[in-house]
Amino acid sequence: MIELKDSPFWRYWTEDPQGTGDPADAYAHHAEICGTYFSSLPESKAGYRYAPGKWTVREVVGHLTDANLIFLYRLVCIARGEQNALPGFEENDYVANAMFDSLPWRSVLEAYRGVSLAASGLLAGIHGAAWDRSGCANGVRMKPREMLWVLIGHERHHIRTLKERYGLG
Repeated sequence: MIELKDSPFWRYWTEDPQGTGDPADAYAHHAEICGTYFSSLPESKAGYRYAPGKWTVREVVGHLTDANLIFLYRLVCIARGEQNALPGFEENDYVANAMFDSLPWRSVLEAYRGVSLAASGLLAGIHGAAWDRSGCANGVRMKPREMLWVLIGHERHHIRTLKERYGLG
């Protein structure tokens, strides 16, 4: 097992952007920004990919929905004291098997919003020391607080990509 700073997750690490120190509040603020951004994307661009073999916009948002579910599951497990190692996942296989491009854009957006809403409720129920429990996810020792900052950083990474490479700024 490796530490977060020595893992591939480290590139997504971000501190609380609002300085409040409250992870649930930071997530709520972040989710509002992301929801507004994704809702602003035109349906006509949902099937766009910036290069062959790259994900479409619809697949990016679908991937974020899947990743958020998985990260949140890990976060809740560790916050509740899970001692078993939690598995990783292969994001390219998940995207390929989900067939997001066969779904209406609105359905992809609604799934993302649903996960964000559920996340806010789950995070509001995590208190005190639970944020600082330690567990193992995908071979990496992490705390729920750290997992949340990674989730936020992961979404920011993909939004930057949508803006810079897909031209959806």
